[in-house]
Amino acid sequence: MSQNKDKSATTAAKPVTWWRRHRLPLFAGVIFLGLAAVVFMIAENQAQKKIVGFPDFAESPFSLTDQRGALRTNADFSGQPIALFFGFTYCPDICPTTLISLANAMDELRDDGVDTTNLQVIFISVDAARDTPQQLREYLTLFDMDVVGLTGDAGALAGARQSFGAFAQKITTDDGDVSWDHSAAVYLYRANGKFAGTIVFNEAAAFITEKLRNLLS
Repeated sequence: MSQNKDKSATTAAKPVTWWRRHRLPLFAGVIFLGLAAVVFMIAENQAQKKIVGFPDFAESPFSLTDQRGALRTNADFSGQPIALFFGFTYCPDICPTTLISLANAMDELRDDGVDTTNLQVIFISVDAARDTPQQLREYLTLFDMDVVGLTGDAGALAGARQSFGAFAQKITTDDGDVSWDHSAAVYLYRANGKFAGTIVFNEAAAFITEKLRNLLS
């Protein structure tokens, strides 16, 4: 009889012991999941506010010259989805990486049967002194993708940046070399001109592909 009591006491103690050992990790896990959900909700809410508050493409005017010497305005690109970013042809990393990432994503979409011909990729220079139409043309032929390169005088390029809320600052080293610190995000617009978000520099390739897929759907 006493052995049965001992067994019952041991059995009853096991759940209590297990709970005591694991309750802190369980509580920590629940708290972590709760915080993660809150952070996600806040981030999503902020993203939606930015999208809603960002002007349509038609409300971001510019008048610039493309790589073929033709004058182009924002009205020329209406009616089709757009991926637009700022840079310069002497850029050592950000600009070529962005162009290659977009080209790779479009290749993957085409392999999946997605029609990418309507996507307009626009590269607006921040370097008025060096990025002539000819320089843009020679540079953009290095990438396996149709890209409209746009340039102009310093005032016109500054005005275009202001329209999109982009940033660029000239940097001259002690050796006289010139570079530019500039906004690295790609601005996405739907065919109706509505802002659709951004692609940030060095974003995961899978995310870039899915963002373009959504843009083209």
